[in-house]
Amino acid sequence: MIKVLIVDDSASVRTLFVEMFKREEDFEVVGCAEDGYSAVRMVRDLKPDVVTMDVNLPDCDGFRVTRMIMEENPVPIVIVSAIYRASDAEIGFRLIDTGALAFHNKPALKSEDFADQMQDIIVSARLMSEVRVVRRKIRFSKDSAPKVVDPVASAIQPELPSAKGKVVCVGASTGGPQAIKEILMTLPKEFPAPVLVVQHMSEGFTKGMVSWLKNNTGHDIRIASQNDKLIPGVVYFAPEGIHMEVSANKRIVLTDAPKVNGIKPSASILFNSVACNIGSSAVGVLLTGMGRDGADGLLEIRRNGGYTIAQDKESSIVFGMPGEAVKIGAAKSVLPLDNIGGELCRIFLGLLEDK
Repeated sequence: MIKVLIVDDSASVRTLFVEMFKREEDFEVVGCAEDGYSAVRMVRDLKPDVVTMDVNLPDCDGFRVTRMIMEENPVPIVIVSAIYRASDAEIGFRLIDTGALAFHNKPALKSEDFADQMQDIIVSARLMSEVRVVRRKIRFSKDSAPKVVDPVASAIQPELPSAKGKVVCVGASTGGPQAIKEILMTLPKEFPAPVLVVQHMSEGFTKGMVSWLKNNTGHDIRIASQNDKLIPGVVYFAPEGIHMEVSANKRIVLTDAPKVNGIKPSASILFNSVACNIGSSAVGVLLTGMGRDGADGLLEIRRNGGYTIAQDKESSIVFGMPGEAVKIGAAKSVLPLDNIGGELCRIFLGLLEDK
């Protein structure tokens, strides 16, 4: 049984979550906490396998609670909080830096999507309960600088991939924001190619994610718009609920087509368009995430002469998407997360030599 602790200051929300988790045969609700200090104490005493936690608590905010839990009795934490504006969403991403693993918008009871949103939270809690977390001492610095790879060191590393990429496309789901942040912090700001990203995301979080990544990496990061011209060094995220593709003349195409693999936006849609229109000048990267979205598209990029990378199992929070890519031979390289940024630098420093 998966032991879950529910943390929320609303009695009605706690009651609702207890009822929803009790319907799942593999979950046991071991307790409910209405404030932060109670949450810390109950994590220590009840030893849950996973915690669902609101950000706004009456005695202390989610940052302090998460930090105390991760320093004293580390456990997987899934943030579930109401998002009304981009600044609310950014708080959820900042919690990643304190140790939270995933986050979801708190579903509204009268919402048409309530059942689906609640099921997403349950699936996330189930997956996160299996993640090994470690005790961590959190240090914050407003002036923390990105860890950019030394161009000279990167240029002299052996076995430069044969593909000289002109576009990087990235797909990610559960655990993706953390992974994308780490990769971007490795890339120089003058990175000589556009980067296009499909990140599976709960509704309302995309703007907050972009703001969080901008503040942490210093890169030019945008939510893509129709017909955007691809600019080297710019990172484009697919908008919520819209598929993103790339045209032959290297412009963004946004479409309202049906879901693919139950997902919208879909990494497979992006990858397939890149394979078709960019071909051997493309680099595809598939990161941590549940499901199989992006695996077939990554294979198409490889079949069309592009260079493909999948995150390895050991560094993935969930090895679903990259694992599926590995199974079908879609990945030219399978790399730990902390090597992916360096690999991209090697590829694109090779590109600089051609100019």
